[in-house]
Amino acid sequence: MPALGLDARLIDLLRSDLRAVSFALSEVNDLMGEEASAALLRNERVPALLAARAANSHLATAVRLFVLWDVVEEADVEAALPSIGVEGLSRLGLIEHIDIGVRARVQLQPHEAQIDGETYSWWIASDLGEGLTGTAPGRDHVLGIGGATRTLLELTPREQVDSVLDLGTGCGVQAMYAKTHARRVVATDLSKRAVDFARFNFALNELDIEVREGSLFEPVNKERFDLIVSNPPFVITPDSLRAGGVVEYRDGGRSGDDLVKEVVVGAASHLTAGGRAVMLGNWEIKTDWEEHPRAWAREAGLHAWFVQRERLDPAQYVEMWMRDNGARLAKTAVEYEETYRLWFEDFRERGVSGVGLGIIALANPSGSEPVVVCEEVVTPTSAQGSYMSQTMSEIFNHEITPEITDEEVFTRASDVRQERHFEPGEVDPQVIIATQGDGFGRRIQLNSQVSAVLGACDGELAVGQIITALHVLTEEDREEISRRVYSQLGLLVRAGMLRRIG
Repeated sequence: MPALGLDARLIDLLRSDLRAVSFALSEVNDLMGEEASAALLRNERVPALLAARAANSHLATAVRLFVLWDVVEEADVEAALPSIGVEGLSRLGLIEHIDIGVRARVQLQPHEAQIDGETYSWWIASDLGEGLTGTAPGRDHVLGIGGATRTLLELTPREQVDSVLDLGTGCGVQAMYAKTHARRVVATDLSKRAVDFARFNFALNELDIEVREGSLFEPVNKERFDLIVSNPPFVITPDSLRAGGVVEYRDGGRSGDDLVKEVVVGAASHLTAGGRAVMLGNWEIKTDWEEHPRAWAREAGLHAWFVQRERLDPAQYVEMWMRDNGARLAKTAVEYEETYRLWFEDFRERGVSGVGLGIIALANPSGSEPVVVCEEVVTPTSAQGSYMSQTMSEIFNHEITPEITDEEVFTRASDVRQERHFEPGEVDPQVIIATQGDGFGRRIQLNSQVSAVLGACDGELAVGQIITALHVLTEEDREEISRRVYSQLGLLVRAGMLRRIG
């Protein structure tokens, strides 16, 4: 039996009722108010419950039922959602009967996507979170739109393409975004429950997206795609804990970080010429953090950009994911400590000193020599996702390490500043650093020639013209100026401090 019903007639009735009560993000936020909406993001629902109960409207009934997991009287549900009614909601698997009314079995939330100036309004069904139920997620839990999901949504390039693969789709939101800029989208997941949720969400939002059940790339056989997006189950879990059950959306059933490796290497056989992939991942660190990422990229034969946003020691990593799994809710103190011990000792026995958390961007080199870039950055905030996506697009469009010619024209990003450090009494700076107020928050030390080029990049002069001007002004050898400029200019382009014109 599917997790959610797919009766097309009932889904049509539900859609009609949701529209009739204006069950949309802005209306729901207005009903709850700014303070309550902010509290709900912190998994505190009481202020929102008070606001919804006081509103006493059909919209408030839908919010109480689908967003806040409140118990609602059947008569109120019938009045608010008359087309589908209590019986129809029950047949779709959305509600359950309890002694004093009905309560949702899943969470159904309005969501808005802003893509290329267009606003898309959707509804997303997922399993009820720990913040509402106070219980740990089950093995086949289908996650809603969490922090990692939002990060990947913000990172993904949104250029128009023919085909997209959403690998490990979960509730399906990555595929829904992809459908706004792709003719064909395929969504896959190993979890049957996730596949059911994704199919329901696509049907409710009238989106033509193909869903296939299976592990990693198995459901797509030899097909190739212009873009692959994936938030795979990358949590590094020891084999000793799998007998007690793990959460499917987090653990892919592989040893160490082998699952992330499989996705990176497997992408090579499923990208079109020039095709791209963006994913999140974790990797084990024994000595150099770049060791595993570089080895995966070599095996894949792809251009690759690995961005390590954070590094955790084994204890921090174990604690983070045990919190995510609600371990203190699901386990006794003895069970909690034993789980912690097994996990921690697995890292220690295998010589793992840390775990890297980050972003992986790949591109099919189309016959050119693959290039791999690994860098650590200041952890970006979610608000910087559009910046990061733009930077990734620039990199992919110019094959990771940008080939720059004298004829190209650049403009400097508005958030770029320079620091100059002088010895007291000296005129010339000893150190020049370009800094970002946005993006990855990079600080790049520059030679004086590149500093001058950065300052002159206003979208008018080509690089070669700026180099010639420096040659005339300083009377230094033009070839030497050019060499020093091009030794660092690519770093500024890859960092997003310089943007190509045209």
